[in-house]
Amino acid sequence: MKTFIAFTCCAAWLLAPDFAHARVKLVALPERARVTVSLDNPNATLVEEERLVTLQKGVNQVDFSWASVNIDSSSIQVRALGHPDKVTVLNTSYPPNENALIWAVSSPDAIEERFRISYLLSGLNRDIVYKAVAEPNEASLSSRNYLRLRNSSGEDLSNAEINIGYGERFTKNLAHEEVLELLSEKIERLPIKKVLTWDAAQQPWDPEYEKKTVGIPLSYVFTNDLRSTLGAHTLLPGKARIFLKTKDQAAAPGEVASDGITFTGEDWATLTPVDREMKLYIGQSREVKVVQRKTKDQRTNIRRTTGNADAMWDTDEEFKIEVENFKHGPVSLVIVEHIPGYWKIVESSHPHVKKNAYTIEFPLQLGKETTGTNKTTIRFQINRLNVQPNDPAPQNDVDFQ
Repeated sequence: MKTFIAFTCCAAWLLAPDFAHARVKLVALPERARVTVSLDNPNATLVEEERLVTLQKGVNQVDFSWASVNIDSSSIQVRALGHPDKVTVLNTSYPPNENALIWAVSSPDAIEERFRISYLLSGLNRDIVYKAVAEPNEASLSSRNYLRLRNSSGEDLSNAEINIGYGERFTKNLAHEEVLELLSEKIERLPIKKVLTWDAAQQPWDPEYEKKTVGIPLSYVFTNDLRSTLGAHTLLPGKARIFLKTKDQAAAPGEVASDGITFTGEDWATLTPVDREMKLYIGQSREVKVVQRKTKDQRTNIRRTTGNADAMWDTDEEFKIEVENFKHGPVSLVIVEHIPGYWKIVESSHPHVKKNAYTIEFPLQLGKETTGTNKTTIRFQINRLNVQPNDPAPQNDVDFQ
């Protein structure tokens, strides 16, 4: 424990002029009666400690020092818990060139008082690590969520009550420069679905024309809600390692094959509030082909300058997307389209979801082996409004007419 409190108890009548600026540190240090560490905010660690302090009648000088500890001095607060109506913090002073401060505490009687001191501590880093194991049918998974703490704050935290923002508090010792990994949550039978995501801003519009053979990203998708056995708190960002259960071959004829797991992939889980979806990338698929073309791009409602130059206009744009599924089973596919500026959908052959002001998605369920004449064709028409010469062009906007 690197922080400490020293006390100099001085009755008001002792503060003679030649003694008023004197500062005396005592050697005896009161032990912390309780300490709590709150990790629910990813950008700051709140530490609250309680100490029993014996006060004399009059004004007491309380010296709080934190040598070699990463404490934000401007965040330090103190309050009396036992007799808040009697014990008063008169003022706070900061000695020059020291990691310390001094409280002047007034007490009407000689009493033992419990103080709570709170401050923001930096250097206590935490990571969330997810280990997810999917069932062989890839309809559900189990997850083990681990909290990894690295203490480089300079502070030794003994018998600290640690709150990570969800679940019950737990008590641990965490010394300076120690790394501690804890199982924070178990999740069983979390329903998932496999979804392909074709993004018009990232994938080629016509792979054959552009001579690109990249696959379409494939992910496990689940919702952070009560129906999915989640929904109690926001899922924090962290590294996710995904595995798939398998059946090993029997060692000998007549023996039962044991369960095994295979590594599927690794992704970074994003911050996922309640009722939002999380996607965990597990690879790419080349069994679905998407070809998109812009079939019309015409300026309308043109407004010109006095020099007859085009200053502003609207556009009438039409797109055609052809999707083929070569897989022997059905596939979930999401088509993501980005539309900059002001716009409106004029017509669409398939239902779409507006995700934000510049993005729409087409969620599709593709039947098995829907190729050739059975392929899925999406057509949609948009009007972009008040387009100016300096407006950003749509990403990957290539005309393959």
